[in-house]
Formats: sequence, C-alpha cells, structure tokens
Amino acid sequence: MGGPGRSCPLAYRYQPEDLAGPAAFAATTLYVVGGLYGNTCALDAVLERASAEPAPVEIVFNGDFHYLDAPPSTFRAIAEGVGAHRATLGNVEYALTATDTDLGCGCDYPDYISSSVVADSNAVVERLRATAAGSPEHLARLAELPRHLTVSAGGRRIGIVHGDPESLAGWRLALEAVEPGDQAAREHTGWSGTPTSTDEVADWFVRAEVEVLCCTHTGLPYAQDFERDGRRYLVANNGAAGLPNFTGHRHGVITRLSSDPAAPADSLYGMELTGLRFDALPVRYDAGQWAAEFLGTWPPGTPGHRGYHSRITSGTWLRIEQAARGGVRLAGG
Repeated sequence: MGGPGRSCPLAYRYQPEDLAGPAAFAATTLYVVGGLYGNTCALDAVLERASAEPAPVEIVFNGDFHYLDAPPSTFRAIAEGVGAHRATLGNVEYALTATDTDLGCGCDYPDYISSSVVADSNAVVERLRATAAGSPEHLARLAELPRHLTVSAGGRRIGIVHGDPESLAGWRLALEAVEPGDQAAREHTGWSGTPTSTDEVADWFVRAEVEVLCCTHTGLPYAQDFERDGRRYLVANNGAAGLPNFTGHRHGVITRLSSDPAAPADSLYGMELTGLRFDALPVRYDAGQWAAEFLGTWPPGTPGHRGYHSRITSGTWLRIEQAARGGVRLAGG
C-alpha cells in the first residue's frame, strides 16, 4: 500500500553503519526530546526541567517538534525554542522542506494504520506547510538538519534517530512491533506484519557501534534492554513529549541519559548501564492551557481534532508498566 502518508522516500533510507562515525559531542546529561508536536507548553516544561539539573544539559530534539503548531506565532515559538538546541529531522520537518507533493505527512504509515488516520495526518501537514511558507529562513535551517546523530554520555555511544536505524520514518522500533510481543499493544493498534526480533535489534547495535538507541515517531513510549555477547544495550522510545502517553496521565515523556548514577526523583522507569543512567521523565506541562490552545487551532470537525483531541484530553490506553520492558524497572522498583 502506497500513496501520500504511506510512502518512504529514498532520502529516508540509511544504514546502521551510518551511526558508527565519531560522536558529534559528549554530554554529562542528555535529554532526547521527540514528538513535541508543536506544543509550546511542553517546550517550556522541558526547558524548565533542564534548568533544574545540577549540571548543564545537552538537549537534542529528534524530530516532529512541529506538527499541530499551525498558528504562525506558535510555529515561530517552536522554531526559535528548538533552534537554540541541537535537532534531527523528523518526517514532519522533512515534509515541510520537500518538493514532493505526493509525500503527504511523510509518516510512512504501515498498512495496519487506518486510511482515515493517514488522511487526517496529511491534511494537518498540508495546513502546516502554508504556515511554514511564511518562515523561509527556518525552512532553510530545517533542510540542513541531519537524519540521525551519534553522541556520547557516560562513556557510552548513543545513536539518536527519529524512526529506526534504517529509515527516518521507520516503524521497526514501535512498541507493537518489537519482540517479545505485547499482545495488548498489538490488539489496540491492530498491528500486523513481521515482528522485529531481538536478534535484529542486537545486530543493529553492533553494526551502528552504539549501546543506546533513542527514537520516537511511533507514538507509544517504552524502554527495553537487549543482550549480545555479554554486552547490554538499550532502546529508549520516548513516545511523544508533547502529548499524553499513558492511561490516566496527561504528561509527555522524554529520555534522560546521564553519567550521574542517581535516579531522578521524577523518573517513571529506568535502568543503569555501566557508567550511564537512563530514565524516562514526565513532561508536566500545563495540560489545560495546551488543550485550550489546541482547540483554538483545531476545533471539532478539523483533521487535527479528529486525530488528537481524545489523546490530549484523556490520554491513551497504555499503562506505564507496559513501557518498562526487560531489565528496565519502574520508579521505586
């Protein structure tokens, strides 16, 4: 199945070996922020949380920081806030700079995602393109962003992608795709296809010469450790920083990696690799303000409202316990 929103441009493609080059920079503490989706309240909350750290924090926005920010003032606020830090391309940012009119949202949605979801996503990005056209200087900066990044923290090499180690908008690291299969996730998402085996993930780590893979794109957060030849590796998918991720909660999620072995007080779940501490942190933005801003832009009957109002106001079906997989432990566990 192809067409706008389901296509995978050749420019999306790369190989795990492309992550194997020198680290772009080293950090004591690193935040990886994916799926901000144009939520300025979440952006403010991330920056406020970073300012509370005992040591300076490096922040990487790994794509889809734009999306629901159709008002020009909101688009500029996201552009300026993200522009003060490092970033990699998401499919939304790629779509805003692409000349391919058949690309749609650029999500490369798999077949099990409904056609109505795809159509609404395409329509949201089409409206965002009209906004982005008024900021040519920002579009020029987006066009220069890398598709992936390799960094160092706690003596560990960390690969940062948007989708997976082979495609900017790949779905192979979606919660519903990765083995061992989460039956509830597969039922809720309607997943079908070939599962991503633990051997395949471990092979990606070896080929990429990284020990942590940070991703987003697929919407649902989880962290899972893998082992190959006595070495331990970690996948950290933060879901979305700018949307609720769990049932009963309205906060976003980001990934924190630090050489400090202490677990933060607000950790949702985490684990230690030798020399490196991973934690999923909540992004506790003003949910009421975000909902009001969202409705002002995407009232009932619009594609944004159909796609996201329920999640913004009510969260998802996913329980936090489902996101801590393998040797990853819930806070206090």
